[in-house]
Amino acid sequence: MTLLTNQKSKEGLIVWHFDYAFTTFYEIETEAVKHLVQKPLTPIEVAPGISLLSLIAFNFPEGALGTLPEFQELTLSLIVTPDLSRGVPKSAMYILSLGSTNQEHLDHCVSYYKLPVYGQFTRVNIQRDTHAVEYEDSNGPILAMKNVHPRPEFSKGEHYFQAFVEDAGDIYVADVIMKGSLFEHQQAGEAGKLWPHPFFRGIDLDGAEPLVFMQMLHKPGSQGQQFYPRPEKFT
Repeated sequence: MTLLTNQKSKEGLIVWHFDYAFTTFYEIETEAVKHLVQKPLTPIEVAPGISLLSLIAFNFPEGALGTLPEFQELTLSLIVTPDLSRGVPKSAMYILSLGSTNQEHLDHCVSYYKLPVYGQFTRVNIQRDTHAVEYEDSNGPILAMKNVHPRPEFSKGEHYFQAFVEDAGDIYVADVIMKGSLFEHQQAGEAGKLWPHPFFRGIDLDGAEPLVFMQMLHKPGSQGQQFYPRPEKFT
């Protein structure tokens, strides 16, 4: 049985259709983020004292969630130890913050997925041809993020992720699958800037330029799917 076949049997599954997705994994000192994670989860280190933050930018076209118009989303996560009894994921994400350009979408994220919603963005700029995004709100700029690989080569595939969230002192988990025309790389380069901003939940970014560890891209304009069931209690 494939991961996707198994996923379709889960209760409460919602399939999200997107036409743009771009993820960057940033290196950050573990000391700056370990207090944000609730045990038994712990940050995964890619080098002694170095953990990973991920930032995922999405564009969801009209109809991706019921009758909602087109909207954009940004999610901040810390990469943590996975639950291998559920399978071996591409990564396990402890979701720290989520925002979008649509309030009804944010309300759904809280009520259905127990996600830690930050709030609504006032401006999002997506440059599909170069894979570059900018997000900001009334507090100022949040990030400018761009692809650093000169020649992405996309191929159809699917990735399995574990998405952990905290709600009222308990940890919940969902098995998420992303399917589409995908590309990933670990090319070094200048990938933009992260500004000190409330979206980052107090992570100290003042004067810091986190190093890029990896980037994952979805082919702009092609249809992708995110299979995201309702989370179940983990602890």
